[in-house]
Amino acid sequence: MADKKPLVNSAGNAVEIATGDTIPIGNGGTGAATKGVAVANLLTETLSIANCSNTSSEITIASTTVPANTWANMEEVAIMLACTHRQFSGVSRTLTLKAKVGGTSFTMLSASSVSSSTNIGYSTRTYKFLRVGTEVWFEASRAAAGVGSCTIAGAATGININQFSSNNNKFTGVDFTTDLTIEITVQWNGADANTYFNVDGGKAYKS
Repeated sequence: MADKKPLVNSAGNAVEIATGDTIPIGNGGTGAATKGVAVANLLTETLSIANCSNTSSEITIASTTVPANTWANMEEVAIMLACTHRQFSGVSRTLTLKAKVGGTSFTMLSASSVSSSTNIGYSTRTYKFLRVGTEVWFEASRAAAGVGSCTIAGAATGININQFSSNNNKFTGVDFTTDLTIEITVQWNGADANTYFNVDGGKAYKS
């Protein structure tokens, strides 16, 4: 049997959709004419990124919002970032990293001391959020350095949090019937032009 195309309304008549035309995701389609693009459209989440530079404020360096009623049980949302970081203020600073789901915060790195250094670090980081029933289980241990820097801190710390802390890296009582914003935040305890944690690129996706 030959493959069939979806039917669309054309001047009051039901006809097969034209080759190259697409059905928007909001209308129950994929917004794509090919399988590869369709999969990417359905699994990729919109990600907003920002730099944390020359400030002592807590900055959201990455955020994505999962629409209400679209996060299925045992479905994972991942945020992948390519970061550049440096602490060359001339004095020691502290660095705090947090993950947030729906406004609830989980501290990955708490006021960790970072010495002043001329090094500029580059790292890729993947943060994973898995829905398990009414909870979101969080994994913060996937960080890899390109060029080493003291500000790579967070990889080993994330592993310790995941495996040994009584905190259990869980967000509990999550309401999946509302829009859920996932955030990664960074905060230095002092502002300096040579102290930064910047995001060069990022991607969010579901699997």
